[in-house]
Amino acid sequence: MSTVPLVASARSATVPKAKSLWSSQLTWSQTLSRMTSLRRRQYLRRISPSHILALRLRSKTESEKTANRHAFEYGARQRADRLPLLLLQAWLTRQDTQNEPGLSASIRCITPSEWSDRFHTLASRGWSKEDVDHWIWIFSGEDGDARVQRLTSTETPKPIFLVTFLARVDEKFRKAESLLSLMEYISKHYFGPEPFSSSNDMGYSSPKITMTVSQFLILLRRLVVHVLRLWPRSIVTVARFTVDYIRSMPSEPGTTDFHHKCKVFNTSLQLFKRPSSIQPLANMEFNWRAQRILLAMSDNLDNPLIINRASYRAVRQVMVGLKKSQTEKAVAMRYAKSWPPYRQDFDGLDAKRTAEDDYSRSVKAGILGREAGYPDDHYDQALSALGGMGANSPTVQTRSLPPKEWKGEEEDRNVYSNWAMLVRATRNTREAWKVFSDLASKTGKTPNVQVYAEMFIKLQARQLNPNSHALPGDSRESFPIHDANYSEYELARLSPPTVRELYDQMISRGVKPEGHCLHTLLINADSLEEGIRYLRDSGIDAAIVNALTLFKQPSYQVLWKIPLLTFKSYIQLLCRLQPDRRGWEKILPNELLQIRHAIKLARVRLRPITTEASTFRPPWTIILRALARPHICLINGTQADNDAEALAVSMDVLDSLERTAGVDPDAFMYICRTVQKAALSRLTSRESQSGESTRRNLSPLLPDAEAVAERLKSMFSQLTRVVQTTGFNFPSPKFMHVVGPAHLHTYMRTLAFLDDAAAMAQLLRWMLAHRRDVDDEARRIEPRGHALVAKTLCAFQAFAAPRLSHEDQVDLVSMMEDEDEDEDEDGNGGGTGFWRWPTQEDVDHYVQSDLRGGSQRLQRRVVLGELWDDGLSRREVRETREEGVDMASG
Repeated sequence: MSTVPLVASARSATVPKAKSLWSSQLTWSQTLSRMTSLRRRQYLRRISPSHILALRLRSKTESEKTANRHAFEYGARQRADRLPLLLLQAWLTRQDTQNEPGLSASIRCITPSEWSDRFHTLASRGWSKEDVDHWIWIFSGEDGDARVQRLTSTETPKPIFLVTFLARVDEKFRKAESLLSLMEYISKHYFGPEPFSSSNDMGYSSPKITMTVSQFLILLRRLVVHVLRLWPRSIVTVARFTVDYIRSMPSEPGTTDFHHKCKVFNTSLQLFKRPSSIQPLANMEFNWRAQRILLAMSDNLDNPLIINRASYRAVRQVMVGLKKSQTEKAVAMRYAKSWPPYRQDFDGLDAKRTAEDDYSRSVKAGILGREAGYPDDHYDQALSALGGMGANSPTVQTRSLPPKEWKGEEEDRNVYSNWAMLVRATRNTREAWKVFSDLASKTGKTPNVQVYAEMFIKLQARQLNPNSHALPGDSRESFPIHDANYSEYELARLSPPTVRELYDQMISRGVKPEGHCLHTLLINADSLEEGIRYLRDSGIDAAIVNALTLFKQPSYQVLWKIPLLTFKSYIQLLCRLQPDRRGWEKILPNELLQIRHAIKLARVRLRPITTEASTFRPPWTIILRALARPHICLINGTQADNDAEALAVSMDVLDSLERTAGVDPDAFMYICRTVQKAALSRLTSRESQSGESTRRNLSPLLPDAEAVAERLKSMFSQLTRVVQTTGFNFPSPKFMHVVGPAHLHTYMRTLAFLDDAAAMAQLLRWMLAHRRDVDDEARRIEPRGHALVAKTLCAFQAFAAPRLSHEDQVDLVSMMEDEDEDEDEDGNGGGTGFWRWPTQEDVDHYVQSDLRGGSQRLQRRVVLGELWDDGLSRREVRETREEGVDMASG
């Protein structure tokens, strides 16, 4: 039988040309056109009017309108009475469509009599032409925040589809108040005791509409996406919003009302398990708070709601990301050094404890699920492994995001999720390799990319700092290996392979690097060539991979084809490989250009007009963090020249970030660090040059210090803006951004290097005014949280207090004492010792503990400035400087 392909044989057959399968090039083109048109028609039949409306709203340029013209023309030709379609067509009549002849012709086909009939039908449903005009005005706002503000500015009824449309996933919000306003408006106008329906009908029959279960769940999913992207801590507010809806639902016996409540309850529990896009592990605490609000609501009902299997699992997925409780910490401290890590008894109380007493919260939740009738499967075992319990022996309880959950036809692949989590729930490379190898022998399966990824992470992990107080499972660092009394042969047998050896094994087994595995390898590659190899092995088109290399000019169309997280990992690789200064050794130009290439790629991929650019910040943050490195080399020059260049590049990157996703606290902190190192390098350079006047030494450390200080103050003001919650019924977080002790300490020191004592005093007043919020953040990052608060106070006393008047200092001390008294009266633990005014010994210790010498140099500068201001002569100042005056700070 011939194996020649049908098309090839048809083209090469020796039959008359007129009878050929492909009789002519024109016929071939016509056939392709018909196939394309058929696919387009099938797509258009599935597209909803709301989706066409969103496409039109996003299409700002002529090229975007041309790309979506078939959808627009299809929407203009329809004659259904659905409100989104009527709204779309009415909006199109007001637009200039001269450059869109097909769309213009379709709109003109709607005659005045048809419009009259349609508005007459609309009136019978309770709406009018004026209502349509009002809706058009609402979604014609310049951005998502403006559209929500217009929606909530009037009390006139609006159809539910308009609310769900404004909350669509691709909408862009910048203000926390927009999400609050949306929830408040919905609760006020659409929650009520009228009969509910679980159908997907959008309910346009009356302007006084009660939101159905399906409508609410559509809206809830969209709200959760926006909240986790913009304001993760307000997931707790969304939980209260959900409870409000459930309580407003009817509870008639003998109906499906209880089933509907359970559906909303369980769907919400599962939605609230999603990690946020901002510090997902740190914010998992608030996911748990949101779930607890729902669980508490259910417990207080006369007939508690039923928790299904997926919801038990969702609770466990959140619990594995929480910090250890005191009991769990006690268990972790008692792990045996050998593997498996059985608990050791330290005293008689430990001996009385049973194995069940040592279970973590996640494992206990799994037991409750089994008691409710839901037996464990491979994915539940994976969660148990992270919770500290393997199939037959304990593991290391590991704080982690939940593993990938395979569903449907791929559910059997959860066996690999369990395998991967067992590898993750170890303390070092030897334990991980033992688990990796033992399960391969036991199951007879080849590890998949998910399992290999966890092993690569262990092999590439940093060693734990000997002075660290971290417990096993608290961080990714590798803990010391316990050798026991193994022979050299046994130690060699137990030793894990290198990354290169394991990678070669993976490739030889036909497993390609992808997803998390590819990102891990890419971030930790030893060279760009190695990183390019990983990208090529992953299956990404070679032309696209080549476009990423140095000295290339890739287009947006090329970079858009690279998955966003893979793109971020490549940016991280470029930044990590940017060299540090090596004395006076010259560094090759191609090495110096790596971070600039990363900036160029980020600007092309994250264009301001795209949704990705407005929602994806990590590449910019990674670049700013690299530029803040102490010894990064950007040019072949002195340390001062390099640090000045780093600051100039950082400010340029900051401009790009502000035009796209906006600044966050981490980006702010990295900018502050870059300012500090540039100022310190200039100060060090001045001190090393002899013969300079004191006046020159006391001049600003940066040429544009005042402009830099003003920009930092503007950023801090933006990040610490209080969310306006007046008039809202749902309690919500006070700030949209989280500015913690580390940010405050860095900002205080930066202002000191910029000689802005007034701004330092203003920062201290802000801290005192929001003391409880700062305390909450300090407790959240213990044990170093309150230590950073104390350091911030010492920095102020060392570098700002000597520059302030006596009246200003007295005012600040009085303000701190007043705050102490207020907290004592409220019973909130005033006078804890962390907020006391630092003594001279505290300040001296803080200054001398700076191993890089920056604090000492800065304090000398402050003291010399005070002496100069007091009117001492240049000779007296020089003598005082040489003698090394006591650097008292007031």
